[in-house]
Amino acid sequence: MADERLAAPIDPHQASANLRGMALVVIGTGAFVINDTLMKATSAELPLGEIVTIRGIMSCCIMAPIVILNYGLASIARAYSRALMLRNLSEIGAVFFFLTALFQLPMANVSGVLQAVPLTITAAAALFLGEPVGWRRWTASAVGLIGVLLIIQPGSTEFSGYYFAAIAAVLCVACRDISTRFIAKSAPSLSVTFVTALVVTLFGAVLGLGEDWKVPSYTSLTRLAAASILVLVGYYTMIEAMRTAEISAVAPFRYSVVIWAILLGYLVFSEIPSVSTIIGSLIVVLAGLYTFHRERVVLRRSVSARRDVSVSSR
Repeated sequence: MADERLAAPIDPHQASANLRGMALVVIGTGAFVINDTLMKATSAELPLGEIVTIRGIMSCCIMAPIVILNYGLASIARAYSRALMLRNLSEIGAVFFFLTALFQLPMANVSGVLQAVPLTITAAAALFLGEPVGWRRWTASAVGLIGVLLIIQPGSTEFSGYYFAAIAAVLCVACRDISTRFIAKSAPSLSVTFVTALVVTLFGAVLGLGEDWKVPSYTSLTRLAAASILVLVGYYTMIEAMRTAEISAVAPFRYSVVIWAILLGYLVFSEIPSVSTIIGSLIVVLAGLYTFHRERVVLRRSVSARRDVSVSSR
């Protein structure tokens, strides 16, 4: 009876937020992969900087009136902080390195490497934030690294230097996600999304100074228009999910991106992932899922220990 009285009741509001966050993550990953597909298809005609700039201008034109009408111009200034500045710098790196890899490598391979992000976040939290990480999660991170090596196959004829860009993207995305946790909850997610889109657009314009821009075709403009909407959907849903739901609950659903990438890579580009890519991706995903499982176990033990201390002190 005592254990029943001490058992922490399920917070219905948090449970609802978690379910909503799970749905948002699945929608967000799907939006990002479809956006990636459109961007990769457009890369055959236009250079990277021009693609990022045109997509960004379209995204900002869509977002600006929504943000201003709902929150006012002041919300954009309120949203800015050191955490958001770090997030935006990380997003710039993530966009550049990810698209550089995506334009040159199969979608499934790049997606598989990117699934090392949660493992990287775990390691970064231990090294830079002082969060306790036990040997099991360190082992899972090491196993995940083996999975990444299976995908990129260093030293083989399948290896490409563009995999270094994919790995750099992993580091940038991990930094982006960690910094998102420190953005004030008073800053509207739409305002954060708009500022991010604006900064990435400016980066694309600067990058384009060294490129030979071309007049885009109607097909390319249509693809980029669709991509501009999808990337905003991805930004907003992922930011909203990470800020309102428990990360341990929603993060495993990010792995749905692997399914999206394999499916669209095959349907659009006729890319068939190799056996090593499939096995490597599976290892990375399983290692990530185990890490999330251990994080929840540690959290439950911590909550239980604090509850026991509280009861014994009465």
